[in-house]
This record gives sequence, structure tokens and C-alpha cells, in this order.
Amino acid sequence: MRALRWYGRGDIRVDEVPDPVAGPGDVLVRVEVALTDGTDLKAFRRGHPLLLGEPPSPFGHELCGVDVASGRRVVAANSAPCGACAACGRGDETQCANLLPLLNGAYAELLVVPERIARVNLLPVPPGLAPEVAALVEPLACCLHGVERAGIREGDAVAVLGAGPIGLMLCACVADAGGRPVVVGGRAERRALAPAFGAVAGDGEGADVAIEATGTPDGWRDAVTLVRPGGTAVFFSGLSAGTEIALDATRVHYKELTVRGAFHHTPRTVRAALAFLASGARPWERLLTHDVGLEGVAALFADPPRDYLKAVVRP
Repeated sequence: MRALRWYGRGDIRVDEVPDPVAGPGDVLVRVEVALTDGTDLKAFRRGHPLLLGEPPSPFGHELCGVDVASGRRVVAANSAPCGACAACGRGDETQCANLLPLLNGAYAELLVVPERIARVNLLPVPPGLAPEVAALVEPLACCLHGVERAGIREGDAVAVLGAGPIGLMLCACVADAGGRPVVVGGRAERRALAPAFGAVAGDGEGADVAIEATGTPDGWRDAVTLVRPGGTAVFFSGLSAGTEIALDATRVHYKELTVRGAFHHTPRTVRAALAFLASGARPWERLLTHDVGLEGVAALFADPPRDYLKAVVRP
């Protein structure tokens, strides 16, 4: 089969590799579509400690495909908690001691979904839901988890820092939770999409909650700066390993801010995300701005067009 693999920083290649073989309980999926995302772009540029293995490494993790054995269309999350460790026992499934390795290799014609993920987080696609949209389930599930971490209450003003695909999906999740999302920053053409995802553009100052979705140290600091006294700042985007951020300790202490991280997804948010996509509540397809084959991914990542949000990759 053909597969796009990561060889090093800025170096991805389409290779002919042996077809994967499913073991007991595994599910072999023929990939219909995979989607690019910001994490894959970062991994392309600098590697990634969780997503990528030793080069040449399989690449890509958002997908929709067909279960080869059953013929049904399915989506798969890229992990599943074990349900047996101390973290899972506390209900902290994103901190599962056995979460890794994450599933990777969606930029390929075939992908084996390991038994544990197949058992917990491989879901049939609802009838009528386009595979391109269904493939958004993993990032949307992460956004739903982030909004849960934010503890949003009905009517809360929520500043979402960043107007990329994740920022817009977070806005949709905030609005669904009863909050009033405000997109902060980003290009004008991206901010113009805010109303379609339940948000308005603004400065976000004095928000009850600020959710950082920029992937930058400045974004982390701005989230703490924007929230009102007693507010909550959620750090959704990851930064490079070892990054240290200087926060205004006086503000955090005297204004009694809550500061928390948000990572990954849970089986419950994966299912909720698929239902949200199938509801048609938002124009999810507007997040998909480009359509390429495996050979087109390298050029897209090397020099993303100005109008790029996410690309559909067709193996």
C-alpha cells in the first residue's frame, strides 16, 4: 500500500510499504479520508514526542474509513483509556497510565486500529454524515473535553484565543454548553467565520473564562490577563516540550484565578462529538478548505496558503 511517512523535520515521503495485518481484536480500516490539523503541522516541522515514533514514522491521526471485514463506515479516535489504572479509577481518563502509544498512520491507504481502541473508540458513522465531516470527531472530542474542563455556566462570557479550526470548534462547543463565545485575535477572514460557529469577534476582556487555542506562549499569558477576577483560564494548546511561561503571579493570587490545562479526549466526548457532527448544528464543512492526495501534503505543510484551515487528504 501507499503511506505518507515522517523521516525528520520538514521531510515526509510517500512510500510503498507492506499492507498491515490485523491481529486478534484489531480492525483493519481502508482509509477514505484523513484530515490535516495543527498538531500534524507542528509534527512535520519539529517532530512530536507523542504522535511520532522513530523515523520513518507513520503519520496522521484524523480519519474516516471502511472496516474491511464488515464493510461499515467507521471513525476511530487515536487512543482509548485502559479502564484499570489509578487514573482511570479516579475518572481521569485523559491521564491513563496506558494511553500511549497514540494511533498514527491515517495518511495511508490502510490502517490497523488496535484492539483496545477498536473496542472502546471505533464508532459507526451515522447514515448521511459525509466521511470528510465524520473525520472531525477526534479534534471536536478534544474541544468538548476542554470546554468541560472550563466549567462553563449558562450565560458565561468565554474568550476563545485563536480563530483557527480548533478555536472555531471550541466556540461551537462553548455555545452548545450555554456560554457566549468571543473569538479573540486571528486573521480577519477567520474571524468572519465566528458567527457560523456561535461566536462573535471581540477583545474578550473581562471574560468569565478564557480558553487559549493559539499554541503560543503569548496566548497562555493573554488568557490569564483577559479573565475577570475569580475567572478561569484554560490552556488548551500544547507548547514545545520544556517551554516555561512567566505568568503574573500577583494577578493569579490576588484575583483568585483558576488556571488549568486541557488535554485529549475521553470515550464519552468522542461519542458526543460524533453526535454533534451528525446533528448538522454547525457548518463543519467550512473548516475543510483544501483537498489533496498523499503527494500534496508536504507542499501544503511547507507553505500553507493564507486561506488554509484543514485539508482533506485522500489516500
